[in-house]
Amino acid sequence: MRIKNSIVNLIYIWGSALLIALLSLITRRLFLDSLKVDYLGYDGLFTSIFSFLTLSEMGIASIITYHMYSEIATDNKKQICKLLYMYKLIYKIVGAFVLLAGIVVSFFLPIILKDHTESWRFIYTIYFLQLMATLCTYFFAYRRILFITNQKIYFCTMVDTIMTIISTCCKIAVLVLLKSYIAYLIVGILNNILSNLIIAWRSKVSFPDIVKIKVTKEDFRKLNLWHDVKNMMATKIAGTIYGSSDSIIITAVLGVGAVGLVNNYQMISSKIQEFILSIFQALQASIGNLVYDKDTDKGISFFYALDLIGFYLGLTAAVGMVVVGQDFILVWLKKQEFQLPFLFLLLLSINVFIAICNNPMNYFRNTLGHFESDRNYMIAAAAVNVVFTLLLAYPMGVAGVMVGTVAGHLLIFAGRTVVVYKHYVKETPVQYYFRFFIRFCIFMLTAVGTLIAVRAVPGGWLGVLIKGTSSVLISTAVFLIYSFGRDEFRVLLAYVKVVFGMIIRKEKKKDNNMDTNGKERHESIR
Repeated sequence: MRIKNSIVNLIYIWGSALLIALLSLITRRLFLDSLKVDYLGYDGLFTSIFSFLTLSEMGIASIITYHMYSEIATDNKKQICKLLYMYKLIYKIVGAFVLLAGIVVSFFLPIILKDHTESWRFIYTIYFLQLMATLCTYFFAYRRILFITNQKIYFCTMVDTIMTIISTCCKIAVLVLLKSYIAYLIVGILNNILSNLIIAWRSKVSFPDIVKIKVTKEDFRKLNLWHDVKNMMATKIAGTIYGSSDSIIITAVLGVGAVGLVNNYQMISSKIQEFILSIFQALQASIGNLVYDKDTDKGISFFYALDLIGFYLGLTAAVGMVVVGQDFILVWLKKQEFQLPFLFLLLLSINVFIAICNNPMNYFRNTLGHFESDRNYMIAAAAVNVVFTLLLAYPMGVAGVMVGTVAGHLLIFAGRTVVVYKHYVKETPVQYYFRFFIRFCIFMLTAVGTLIAVRAVPGGWLGVLIKGTSSVLISTAVFLIYSFGRDEFRVLLAYVKVVFGMIIRKEKKKDNNMDTNGKERHESIR
């Protein structure tokens, strides 16, 4: 059942990711044709500001999800109801705080935006519209957690995909006909509200046993929520500083326009990651169930198989970005001034490699809890990122900012590895660090080799296609040479055989049903 649910989740998420990625590329091209690149800078800056404001959430979503997995495993309906409505209550309080904090922060915008090119009336309008988009999450989205923890995230994906298609078409119409950034933002807000309302309605139908229940202070005390929050708080603060400080520093040092250029590259990397990491997202609930299963050896072997998949996907994605990135920006946006230095692209690709390789570790780490175990690593990552960014932004530009991002990411990766190996694998992580170092060297050599192999390929869309296909084929060949004969590769092949077996049996069952129905119809005609 775990594998079946994961396959269904994966089909929905992959289809959604591909379609949304295509629509996003079209919309971004029209955006830059119709509006200023500075508007992307404002979007990135305000998103970073609101990330800091949402620190008030204190990692409660991860904590509640962590507790829900164990309750779902024992089918404790009463406690699941309590957890859901504790989640709702906390998010209402957090949402109110974010609203007030957002109003206060708005008074400091003149200090951050010293080189603005738009009127303050326009800037404040788009600021508060984006604040509204952030608040939608806290007041409407809490019931999504039921689909996530019950391995039915495919429904949320389906709703989000349909609504995103509709809203993207509306955004395209707004850009072409009105050329209005404000109308563009309003469409996004309406999409967010409607998606969450539909999911909330459906959750009441799909989970009729999850009813409203009174939550008391005693329930919070029994959950020991404050203990987890204290351990998570430092991690959450550090993670937000690590992930959201770059746009603010780039705005202050290099200007809001530079944020917009960086945002184009980050959009490509994020869409690649969304598509690839959807594999692990589809398996999230299965991982949660495995961690709390009595058969630990089965879970550990599954972890190593997923880790090997992470290396393959990270290798393929990162090599592809290095080889195709600059050409893709040029054929997509049609202007050479939208290209950033190759060093920035290389560092961004390294960051993508780390992120995708680390993702299986990340899902196991989140399911295990023990939020205090990698707290110091997160704090160190945030400090390293900010210090490197401040020191290198002036002499190296946006590439210097990315140096800090990569250095910090490596520390986060190290911390998550410590948690999983200490509390689940029960081994020292040193051997794993060495394995990752070998894999990183393989990535760098593969990237250099692929660049040399395709250097004679001309530009244009055909060139992008040829280079992209070549990078995938070369990366796959390198992966198979590296993996063949390893235990985790054999485990991975076993899971693949199970998946294909399920698909084949399903097709045979369909054929048998069709034959049976055909015979019945024939008999009825006779």
